[in-house]
Amino acid sequence: MKVNGEIEGIRKTILEELEALYDLSIPQDSLWTEDLIETISSISLEINREIALYLDRKGNITDVSIGNNQTVSLSSVEGKRSSLRLSGISCIHTHPNSIGVLSLADISSLKSLRLDAMLAVGIREGFARDIYVGVPSLIDKNEVEIMGPYSPRKKDFTELLEHISNADKFFRSDGNEVEDEIERALLVGLQTQDSRELNGINEADVSLAELDELARTAGAIVVGHLMQKLKTRNSRTIIGQGKIEELRMMAQTTEANLIIIDEELSGTQQRNIEQAVGLKVLSRTSLILDIFAQRARSREGKLQVELAQMEYQLPRLMGMGLELSRLGGGIGTRGPGETKLETDRRVIRTRITHLKEQLSDIRRQRGVLRSDRQKSGIPVVSIVGYTNAGKSTLLNTLCEETILAEDKLFATLDTTTRKLLLNDSSTVLLTDTVGFIRKLPHNLLDAFKATLEEVVLSDLVLIVADASDLQVEDHVRIVDEILEELGAGKKPTLVVLNKVDKLTEDNLVSILHEDRQIVEISAKLGYGLDPLKQAIENMLYTNRVRVKLAVPFSDGAAISWLHTNSKIIDVSYDEKSTFVEAELAKNLLSKIEGYMIRD
Repeated sequence: MKVNGEIEGIRKTILEELEALYDLSIPQDSLWTEDLIETISSISLEINREIALYLDRKGNITDVSIGNNQTVSLSSVEGKRSSLRLSGISCIHTHPNSIGVLSLADISSLKSLRLDAMLAVGIREGFARDIYVGVPSLIDKNEVEIMGPYSPRKKDFTELLEHISNADKFFRSDGNEVEDEIERALLVGLQTQDSRELNGINEADVSLAELDELARTAGAIVVGHLMQKLKTRNSRTIIGQGKIEELRMMAQTTEANLIIIDEELSGTQQRNIEQAVGLKVLSRTSLILDIFAQRARSREGKLQVELAQMEYQLPRLMGMGLELSRLGGGIGTRGPGETKLETDRRVIRTRITHLKEQLSDIRRQRGVLRSDRQKSGIPVVSIVGYTNAGKSTLLNTLCEETILAEDKLFATLDTTTRKLLLNDSSTVLLTDTVGFIRKLPHNLLDAFKATLEEVVLSDLVLIVADASDLQVEDHVRIVDEILEELGAGKKPTLVVLNKVDKLTEDNLVSILHEDRQIVEISAKLGYGLDPLKQAIENMLYTNRVRVKLAVPFSDGAAISWLHTNSKIIDVSYDEKSTFVEAELAKNLLSKIEGYMIRD
C-alpha cells in the first residue's frame, strides 16, 4: 500500500512511517485511538502538511494521503457513493497549527461523498488539542451535524456510532435507489496565445460564457468557473497540474458533481482528468450532443443525433472513464431514442452503418420533395444564424406559424419549410434550420448534412443575427465560416439584424466590415418585416423576367425543362402547341428564345 497525495519532496523515512499506518487497525467500537492521533499529528507538524486517513467500518485504514481532503484521491470512497446509503467510510485529517473546526470544504466532502463521518484534528503548540466530528443529519439528507470538540484521549464513542448507524438507516429509508440530484457543474475554459480579442473581451471568455448557457440549457446548475491561461494545451489533461488541484478544491467547496471542459478532449485526456478530480468530465462537444439528444423530435433528427453521438464515442472507447462506467443518466449519457449506446466497437460500427442507411433513405425522400418544389419554380430562402438569434420567431411572424421558438440554445433541430407571400405575385419557400455556434462539432455537421442541404441548394440565405449581442459581428463571421464549410459560401446572402428593440446606448450594434445589404428588424414586435420582404424580393426577382412561350407538342423536353428551371404562371393549349407563361432568370432566356411570343 502506498501513500497518496502531495508526496513530492517528502523524505523516504516519513513515507515509510505513513505506509506503516496501513498495518494498524482501529477497534470497531471506536472512531480513533490516542496513539493514531498522536502519530499523524506528529508527522503533520513535521512536514507542515495535512494528513488524511480513510477508514472502513471494520477499522481498516484504506487510504493514507498527504495534502488535504480537497487534493487527495478519493477513489476508494467514490465507488461506494450512493444516494441510498452512506459510503461506510470515515475520514480523519489534521489541521496543523490550527483548530479542529471543520471547514466548508470538509463539510462539502462529507455531504458529496456520503461519508460516515468527517473528523478534523486541531494541532496547536506541538500537540493534538481537539477533534471535531461532522456526521450526516438525521432530519435532512443535505445537511450535517457538527459534534465536539472531543479530546484525542476519548474512549466512549457510543453516541457517535449510534448516530452514524441511525443516519445510515435514514438514508436507506426511501426504499429505492433514486437518480442523482440535478447536476452541479464546474466549467473550465482555456486561453492560449491563439485566443483573439473580440470587442475588448478575450475569445476564451466569450466561449466560456457560451458554455455556461449551454450547460444551463442541458439542465445543469453552474456552480463555478475556472479559466486557465497557457501557451499550449497540456497533452495529458488540457489544463495544468496547478489548475487541476484548484479544480479539486472548487469541486469540494461547491459540491460539484460534474466538470465541463470548454475544449475537445481525447478519451485519454478525459480519463486523466476524471482520475485526478474524481468526478465525471464532459467536453464541449459531449455537452452539445446531449442538448441535441434532448431536443430532437423528428425521426430524422433522432437518427442524426444518435449517429453523431456514436461516431464521437467510437474512437474514445478506450479512454472514456466515468462517463461510460457510471450507472444512471445525466448530462452526456442521454440518447435520443429508447435504447442505450453500446460501448462495444463492433456493435457501434454495425449501428452506425444502419443509421447511415436509414438517413440515406430519408435523404432520397427529401430529394423527391425538393425536386417537386423546384418544378414549381418557387425560390427557396434558407434562414441560418447563430443559435438563439430568433430564426424560428422570424419564420413564425412572417408566415403566421407556431413553430417552437424558445429563448434557449438549439430550440430548433428539425428543418421546417413554409410558404411566404412577398406580394400579390411573388412567393418564396422559407426554411428554418438548426442554429450554429462557436466550435460546432464537425461530426454533428456531418450528421446534419442531409438537413443542411436545404441551405446549399437554396436561392438565398438569410443570416439572422442578434443585434443586441456585443459579439454580433463575430457571430456573423462564424456563420460565414460554417456556410463555407458546407459548400454554400458563394450563395447570395442577406444579413438580418434581429432584436433591434433590445438595443440601448450601451450595446449599439456595430458591423463595420459588411459589404452586403443589412436589414434591421424585430421579429418579436414585427418591426422591419416589410423592408425585409422587399429586400428578399429585390434579390430574388431583380434578375428574373416573365415571358410567354408557344412550345410545339413535339418539343416535350422543353416543357420538362421549364418545369425544372422556371416558375410556371399559366398553361393553355391549342391544336398544335402548349402556351406557357413563366418566370425565370434572365441568364436562362437563351435556352427558350426560340419559343418566345413577342408582343
